[in-house]
Amino acid sequence: MKIAWVSSWPPRHCGIATYSQELVHALREKGNEVHIVCHTDGGSPGEQHVYPVMDTKDAEWDQTVYETVKEIGPDVVHIQHEYGLYQTQGDHASGLFRPLFRWRVEGHFPVLVTFHSVYTQLNRMIRLYMDLILRQIDAGIVHAEYQWVYLPVNLGHPADNVYVIPHGAKGSVKVLKEEVKNRYGLSGKKVVGMIGWFTPTKAFHRVIDLWDNLAEHLEADTLLVLAGDARMGDPVQIEYKKNLLARVEKCTARDRIKLFLGSFPPLEYEKILSCFDVMVMPYTFASQSGNLAHSFALGIPVIVSNLEGLKAEVEASGAGIAVPPGDDEELERAVLMMMRDERLRRKYAQKARQYVKNKIAWPLIAEKHMKLYKKVIQRMKRGESDRRSEALLER
Repeated sequence: MKIAWVSSWPPRHCGIATYSQELVHALREKGNEVHIVCHTDGGSPGEQHVYPVMDTKDAEWDQTVYETVKEIGPDVVHIQHEYGLYQTQGDHASGLFRPLFRWRVEGHFPVLVTFHSVYTQLNRMIRLYMDLILRQIDAGIVHAEYQWVYLPVNLGHPADNVYVIPHGAKGSVKVLKEEVKNRYGLSGKKVVGMIGWFTPTKAFHRVIDLWDNLAEHLEADTLLVLAGDARMGDPVQIEYKKNLLARVEKCTARDRIKLFLGSFPPLEYEKILSCFDVMVMPYTFASQSGNLAHSFALGIPVIVSNLEGLKAEVEASGAGIAVPPGDDEELERAVLMMMRDERLRRKYAQKARQYVKNKIAWPLIAEKHMKLYKKVIQRMKRGESDRRSEALLER
């Protein structure tokens, strides 16, 4: 099967780019020919079937995408959707409407869109946007059942072409933890870790503010590792980074905090994450997170805020603890319990790896995508108008 994949792509440091690279690899392993239509900062020299043509600063970027896909001549088009990826100044990513409408009218191939951010409550702009997009495509994909349940509530009518396919993860990721810890100066240390872009909603500041009290009650060999950075050109993240660094400097237990500043390529990200004994995600706003999938693959127990997709993934995997969002007392209690109990950490680590193996390993997720591709291709060939939804869930 020939697939035109529209998305961000490495070396761009972007969660959607990493997601795409890992899923595309699994799809190619199953014999598919996948062509990547990406932004101009994507693709490496000599990389086959990668077209870095998308420049959203250009008002005609959507025409370029349309023409590139036409040259590819795919059996199916699959778009990875995040609002910032396709947003020209002030247009709310509406540039996607033009190629989607043309593809729908021409009817040469089905079009699918994976929506990576869908919440239980959508504002007016996003409700209208989702409604318009879903009317133009053959299938929409969300990562969690709660998203599938709440989407029609927000739209005010059934979303009859939306399917659930979970976020995948690498299977059987094995690292020599102490060897990697030694590389990063963490040998012999227990690590409470946080990683990702410095955005206020990820609430790095909460753990920093709790650290003096946590350090006092944890063994002296326990460190807090903060890994990440602010996106260039993002004033909110840049200001938040300054705030975080100032908070770190004020900590009495500053000598037990280690900073890794930067935007990490996938391999380095994986190595830093593998140093964690527990990953803390006290987010204030989230649908789902690629960090969770990667932590599961590495057997890293997690502590997350009790939010939508984070809670759902922790409950499904049994690989960690969910605490009420904004409740610092419960967050502190969870960190202390997890870091004091090695047997509990081993139990959660084992559950994380089993969850990946049985439910969300990339080959399983690729197979679900292929099943859906075949379904929409056959439907188009038959000219069916009934697009009744069947959620692709492991129940």
